[in-house]
Amino acid sequence: MKTAQLSVLIFGRDAHLLEARKWILQSRGYRVSTVSRLAELDAIALVPAVSLLVLCHTLSRKDCKQAVAHASARWPDVKKLVLLADASEKGDGILGLVSQSLDGPSQLLSTVGQLVGYAGSSSYSHIY
Repeated sequence: MKTAQLSVLIFGRDAHLLEARKWILQSRGYRVSTVSRLAELDAIALVPAVSLLVLCHTLSRKDCKQAVAHASARWPDVKKLVLLADASEKGDGILGLVSQSLDGPSQLLSTVGQLVGYAGSSSYSHIY
């Protein structure tokens, strides 16, 4: 997948977590957008398509189901990653992929890379 196509959308309720995860992914060259309300998904451009929808643990199951349905309608090939607060939680088969409790930036980057590929350098990759 071309770097220009590696667009990640993070949906969650905690502004600090959204910004931290956004910065982590941008530092590795991903194009990242964040939303805190379902209605904000419509403001995200259709092109380039979102490659990965990341759903934060701050969302309810209902929020997650609605976000997946909405994002899948807008970007049919979008992959999904759910971040769980508790490793004992079950994904109940609602979503395509559930990652059990990511333990930090390196695991987030690794998981995103496995799902959509690794982005090259970007204007953000020099930030430490």
